[in-house]
Amino acid sequence: MRTFLAALPVALGLAACQTYGGDDYGPPPYTAPYPAPPAAQGDYRALGTEPFWDLTISRNLVFTDRGRNVSVVQPTPVAQRGVAGETYSSARIRVNIVHSQCSDGMSDRTYPDTVEVTVDQRLYRGCGAAASFFVQVDERGNPRVLTARPGPETTLERTRWRVTRINGRPVPRQGEYHLDFDGGRILAKFGCNAISGPYSQNGNTLDLAALAATRMACPNMIFETQGSAILDQVMTIAVVGRNRLALSSSAGTIDLVRR
Repeated sequence: MRTFLAALPVALGLAACQTYGGDDYGPPPYTAPYPAPPAAQGDYRALGTEPFWDLTISRNLVFTDRGRNVSVVQPTPVAQRGVAGETYSSARIRVNIVHSQCSDGMSDRTYPDTVEVTVDQRLYRGCGAAASFFVQVDERGNPRVLTARPGPETTLERTRWRVTRINGRPVPRQGEYHLDFDGGRILAKFGCNAISGPYSQNGNTLDLAALAATRMACPNMIFETQGSAILDQVMTIAVVGRNRLALSSSAGTIDLVRR
């Protein structure tokens, strides 16, 4: 995993509050099996609604509560495995995964796991699955059928893309959400800070290194947190429709449309 470096002076500015959850860009252009991203064994995601929260389990436990603007990161402890599932207990985060089907109440997905997360003694209930599940099954519960096609049509150099979704959730209409590739460098923005650095592409594989980001404080950074985590891993480039791509890594998926 690479480390984001602070590249520009700290700029403190609060943007207007954004509304999440609406499908601003219509249904996905693919019906899709998404090729599973190069997820390391054990990479896992959980989420919940009311309030909206998200948890990833990889080298770290990374928890975000959108409504309360809370983000907590803890080293991932050794899983305690029981008859019904697994439990992770760190100083601030406790995760209890039960292998029983779960619905998030907002989509038609049926998740394989029911998850309870306790963060600083506050309980959150939701659903979870291996990271690959989120790019193999769409929000309507349908398998995604998609072939990644390496070659000239997926060459990213001198292309500009608008971000439409991150991990299946539409980004807000307000703010800047884009990825630009030029001169062997990427410039990304997920609603708040500017992220930049060199990239290399080998067929349908994209790798970024030595990424730097500004350090502006924004009221809600859930999309930036998730988008940055995806960029921080080796990604698979997949064509999902005319002028549309998906970048998938062990941390999730970014959906793009050419601009």
